[in-house]
Amino acid sequence: MIGFYTLILGIISFADSGMSSAVIKEFSQDGHSPSYKYSIFRSIENLYLIVCVFIMTVLAFGSDFIAGKWLNSNTIEIGTLSYYISLIGIGTTLQLLSSLYFGALFGLGEQVKANFYQIIWNIFRAGIVIPVLIFYKPTLEVYFLWQIGCNLLYLAVLRMGSISILKSLAPDLKRSFKKIPENILKYIGGMVFIAIISAVNIQADKIITSSIFSLKTFGYYNLASLISQIPVILGTPLVMFAFPLFSKFSSDQKNTDITFDKIAFLLSIIIFPISFLIIFFPEEILKLWNGKNIESEMFAPLAGVTRLLITGSVFLALQLPLFYILLSKGKTKYTIYQGVIQVVLGIPLLYFCAKTYGLGAVPFPWILINFGSYVFLLFIVFKNFIKINFLYYFKRTFIIPFFISLSISFLFYLLHKIIHVNIILYLALIGSISLLMNIVVDNILNKRYFKEYKHLYNFPR
Repeated sequence: MIGFYTLILGIISFADSGMSSAVIKEFSQDGHSPSYKYSIFRSIENLYLIVCVFIMTVLAFGSDFIAGKWLNSNTIEIGTLSYYISLIGIGTTLQLLSSLYFGALFGLGEQVKANFYQIIWNIFRAGIVIPVLIFYKPTLEVYFLWQIGCNLLYLAVLRMGSISILKSLAPDLKRSFKKIPENILKYIGGMVFIAIISAVNIQADKIITSSIFSLKTFGYYNLASLISQIPVILGTPLVMFAFPLFSKFSSDQKNTDITFDKIAFLLSIIIFPISFLIIFFPEEILKLWNGKNIESEMFAPLAGVTRLLITGSVFLALQLPLFYILLSKGKTKYTIYQGVIQVVLGIPLLYFCAKTYGLGAVPFPWILINFGSYVFLLFIVFKNFIKINFLYYFKRTFIIPFFISLSISFLFYLLHKIIHVNIILYLALIGSISLLMNIVVDNILNKRYFKEYKHLYNFPR
């Protein structure tokens, strides 16, 4: 059921991307006055509230249908399932709305503050809930009510923080207009269409597995999927940091190229070591993550599924700088083309694989979809928007980090077979050494002092 919670959040995330990214884009422009930014903020906020209330209402009234026709549980009654789905509707829409205020803080240049709030929220939402379940009552009802409370408090803190910063720019804040400008509405419309397609593509495997297989099997798949999403989870906030800079430098080719080069390299030296850790040690990570609740015969098939899913997630994570470059330019048509092709080809293939060959075949369409999207976006971005030498970029952000991370992970994998030391120590060593070696090799190749690191975070302003 908790896996289904994340699935619903992923499906309804289409309502977020257009509006929160519009706020980031508009707030990042130096030429806009505080009054203009506040007007945009309040106008989009009102629209967002309407959308969130609508989604919450649909989930509440559709909970009986979802419980009876979609989910397949042998242990939870339909009436109880329906109640949980209603709670999920409240929790997910509150979390969705908070992304608007998170985007406002990002666009105002308060990335550190926004990330600090998000870290504290995640600690309470996903960490402090554990002692609550242990010492109070270990039920799904308590879990979902805790999520609602954490999301509501997080939303309030983010909103107050956004308003406070806007008032510091102009104490006497007033709305200069109430209607959202046509160009922003057009941008939001394009982004919402993209987000709907993206939500369907990204969540299609979970939608199909949750409807074809039992909730127990879906839970196993969701665990493998969650672990495989770590590169994207780590990469998204990193690249989102660069999105306001891309918007700010939209007419400054030199600084756009510098920012893109830096963020793409940072992304690569983080996601490749993490990904190879998961590829070489999936069973160990599954045991660390949730070993007591996984049947012993499921570890091998889950490990295979995890390895395949992480491969697709790497290509998805590598798309992030390309996607945000297009977003900063307001060029949504390429992503729409990409998404439509993914839906038309990917979803039927996904259903066929799941229905014909079972759970182990589900990741193959995921790999094909994300590899094709990566190649397509590379072609579009380097042809039209980035003036960096492509061979230099590909060697620096793909070839070298790939082989360094692969080699170190493989050596430690062989060492682990001979010397059985605590797996956490191995994972920490592999990640740290891979990261450091990528930085050192890049410094040597670019004729910098081998211990130099300031260039990694010294972005144009």
